[in-house]
Amino acid sequence: MGERSRDLAIQIEGLERKWTRMLQNVQPPEMDEISMECIYKVPLNIREYNPKAYTPQIVSIGPYHHNSFGAMEELKWKYLKGFLNRTQQPIREFAVKIKELEETIRSCYEGTIKYDSDKFLEMILVDACFVIELFLRWNKLGDWMKKDPLFLRPMALEEILKDLLLLENQLPFLVFEELYNLTDMNEKFLDITFNFFESKSLGNVCPRESPKHFTDLLRCSIISSSKLGLRKQEEDQVIKHVYSASQLMEAGLKFEVCPNKSFLDLTYSKHGVLSMPILNIHDNTELLFRNMMAYEHCHLSSTNIVTQYVVILDFLINTEKDVNILVDKKIIVNWTDDANKVATTINHLTSYIGMPHFNSHYFSICKSLNEFYENPRNKYKAIFIHEYFNTPWKIASTIAAVVLLLLTFIQTVCSIIALFYGKKS
Repeated sequence: MGERSRDLAIQIEGLERKWTRMLQNVQPPEMDEISMECIYKVPLNIREYNPKAYTPQIVSIGPYHHNSFGAMEELKWKYLKGFLNRTQQPIREFAVKIKELEETIRSCYEGTIKYDSDKFLEMILVDACFVIELFLRWNKLGDWMKKDPLFLRPMALEEILKDLLLLENQLPFLVFEELYNLTDMNEKFLDITFNFFESKSLGNVCPRESPKHFTDLLRCSIISSSKLGLRKQEEDQVIKHVYSASQLMEAGLKFEVCPNKSFLDLTYSKHGVLSMPILNIHDNTELLFRNMMAYEHCHLSSTNIVTQYVVILDFLINTEKDVNILVDKKIIVNWTDDANKVATTINHLTSYIGMPHFNSHYFSICKSLNEFYENPRNKYKAIFIHEYFNTPWKIASTIAAVVLLLLTFIQTVCSIIALFYGKKS
């Protein structure tokens, strides 16, 4: 063996020892481990459009933003004490349960959690008991309204509610259920949770199955409210363009409000009618949509039904004129009182995502809307309306021209008749 070969062998042996040490505590990326992940850090390309929409403002829950608000950490410990007083159970019972679940809880988060076992246990216990006690007090609001200082600060409660729906600010839902089930309380924790979020969120039907976390609860509630069974539909094809609400309306399409509870329940009639359930748009709408869409983007087993709906809404809304059409038809309830802000918000929601594959129902609707507009008869009608009836002055002048033409025609006919009878006589 030459000198060069010996040097190479020594180098390889050294690298082998180094790599063996590095791989000692590394687990292969098996699917069962990945399938547990459900709480994610929002990707930078998504976050950059509105970082505040993904970042807690008053209370941190879980490891990603832990200990961001000192005053709230003190309040969490007070709520933990209140929870222990309520249940009359030693803290040890709850700590043991979390310790049993530690590996499961850690596997729900994307990436490695930096906290050691003791710190992780404390964080999960304090955060979970704070949330459970908050929900229990909210469920008996009349008993606590004048006793709990937090309930005297409605703006703080509003911020807490928003923070609890952020994707990065979550505990696995199973943690709450496991701790709650150690108590003697009879009501299901899922029902108590839904009662807390119902008045402020977009969904109004409690899911039958436990969600992954609160962000997923919001999304599952919206889907559970739907009558179309959208979860069962296969993804179809990409739609890159749909005409706006104003264009479709000028072509003769009618917009009607639908009584269904879920805003996902879009339907199209072959007679040129698009039915859409009511969508309430308020200051929190962007935050809620962004976090649901981020979850759909990150979670491998999730359908992207909310993202599909938002893309269709973005197709329909380009300007405040489109917003005003949907407001006039009672489809959008604009609590912001700013049509341009609504249009800008909707347009920005989809700025970071590629066009999704639509389920067969939505694909059919989009295709039908484009076909309706591109139908020559409807197109000529749209051009005619745009040229002659798109402003009050054009309407008045068009009517005047038609009346003048009609009078001229009548006068001509009368002249011919008079001439005919004149010759006859």
